Amino acid sequence: MKIALCGYLGSGCTEVAEILSGKFNLEIVNTSRILTAIKDFDVLSRSGEVDVDMIIKNKLEEILQRDNIIVEGRSAFFLLDREDLIKIFLNASIEERVRHVASRRGIPIDEARDDVERSDRDRNSIVQRFFKKDSVDPTDFDFTIKTNLKTFAKIADIIADVIRGFSAIQQR
Repeated sequence: MKIALCGYLGSGCTEVAEILSGKFNLEIVNTSRILTAIKDFDVLSRSGEVDVDMIIKNKLEEILQRDNIIVEGRSAFFLLDREDLIKIFLNASIEERVRHVASRRGIPIDEARDDVERSDRDRNSIVQRFFKKDSVDPTDFDFTIKTNLKTFAKIADIIADVIRGFSAIQQR
């Protein structure tokens, strides 16, 4: 099983991925884990320049040779063109996402809003650069869910049911 759990910063990808990982015994992969695992950036640079997005995309190709993986958050956006995984998009209002980021990081609302807006631009630039699209398109995903007013446990339960449904269809 391979899952791409996409969402903008504050939508709950990390929390939901952790719950789904426990339910399905999946290894969680995200940008932080990928970059932490890279030991020597010098080897990956060209003329002193490092294209972090290409490093992440290439590392994901290597990681996805294995099974039982859930790629969450920013890194999942690099997988929109793949057909060998279940693609899920978590959606939430910007207000909800800002509140979540402020709470999780223990930072003021204004700082959280700046982080969310910067991250949104970054994730949209991935979609533009790698897939030549102006924005995230719901048709790129097998399933989307609005996370406002739902607990992460409830969201994970809903997604788990969807995953089981996809698995049942694939086994036919």
